Amino acid sequence: MNRIGKIPTRDLDDFITLIVNAYPAFEVSTKEQKKKLKEYFIQLEKGDPTISNYGLYRAGKLLGGMKFYDYTMQLFDTRIPVGGVGMIAVDLVHKKEKICKEMVSYFIRHYDRKDFYMTALYPFRPDFYRKMGFGYGTKQNEYKIKPADLPRGKSKEHIRFLGKKDEKAMVDCYNRLAGQTHGMFFRSKYELAKFRRKGVRTIGYKKGDKIQGYVAFSFKSAKLTHPLLNDIQIIEMIYENREVFSELMTFLHTQDDEINRIIYDTQDEYFHFAPFDPRDDSQTFFAPVYQQSNIQGVGIMYRVINTSGIFKALASHNFGGQNCRLKLTVADSFFPKNEGSYLIHFNNGKPALKRSGGSDVEIKLDVSDFSSMLMGCINFKSLYNYGLAEITDAAFIDTVNGLFLTSDKPKCLTSF
Repeated sequence: MNRIGKIPTRDLDDFITLIVNAYPAFEVSTKEQKKKLKEYFIQLEKGDPTISNYGLYRAGKLLGGMKFYDYTMQLFDTRIPVGGVGMIAVDLVHKKEKICKEMVSYFIRHYDRKDFYMTALYPFRPDFYRKMGFGYGTKQNEYKIKPADLPRGKSKEHIRFLGKKDEKAMVDCYNRLAGQTHGMFFRSKYELAKFRRKGVRTIGYKKGDKIQGYVAFSFKSAKLTHPLLNDIQIIEMIYENREVFSELMTFLHTQDDEINRIIYDTQDEYFHFAPFDPRDDSQTFFAPVYQQSNIQGVGIMYRVINTSGIFKALASHNFGGQNCRLKLTVADSFFPKNEGSYLIHFNNGKPALKRSGGSDVEIKLDVSDFSSMLMGCINFKSLYNYGLAEITDAAFIDTVNGLFLTSDKPKCLTSF
């Protein structure tokens, strides 16, 4: 009989062993490294009540573990709580025993009991989690740009190196931007650790005591046989307005004498307009004559766990100014409590859940695709064309499409 609950301190060594075996890329192999990681986990859970370790036990033995994160996300013009899960690890001897599935099921129920309406995760296998109702988020783009191809502005007079004393101002800057950006999670204390890692440098746009943007980066060898040839790997870039962006770009542009490429991971689908030449160093051509500018990948996935709750939370949000009496039928076999039909009347874009009354049209889709559509990662018309959504009256396709069409896809800089 399996039991899932919080992992006590005495079992953290076993949890770390699960993590090391599940994620070999982690450089945690020596006793000293494991000890430091354990101390970090203890400090993290004590210092940040939004983070908890949970494990699956069988006959008193820890067979699986995971970390829960209580986040706050900017969902359009509304802030909502979002449950995150990470570090999911299963004992190698007990693979294919549905331990991960049981833990994810517990994770969803846990946040449903806490009255959260949405959850999120980064998948090790997107198809595995899609079967459990998680939908794809915005794709990540990795650019490798020559510094000289980045725009050079008129000045970089406000650029300063930032240190530990500037962390509060950096968090304030980040959270101001998060409050204006659909999909961003507000910053937790634990995330500051990435700025303190060995080799990480941070420069920022600073006026007085206020920071309005920054770039955290590290140097990366561009060629093993050329020790003086390096790339800059951007870890995080934040900017509140175009003037800040201009000075940050100018700083990166002026590194051209010693830096080979600027490596930048971003969910901004329009970033290729910023550099003069967006091509990377692959020299890859696509038919007929398209040249590779970046590589893309799927990452963060979202899952609505309370459909009626999410529309109540978005009661003041304008869904495209549309007028429509919509019957929304969501299939959710993994979490049946959320499965069903919902009657939503949109009046000039404002939603109102109804217990009874007529509908103009009904749409049917899986919770994974509904979650992606609600977040604005895909529009209804595309889901319909791909056969992933059904509608009772094709004359309403444009209306329904307008309900869930967003000007900006969600952006998330939080790793967990």
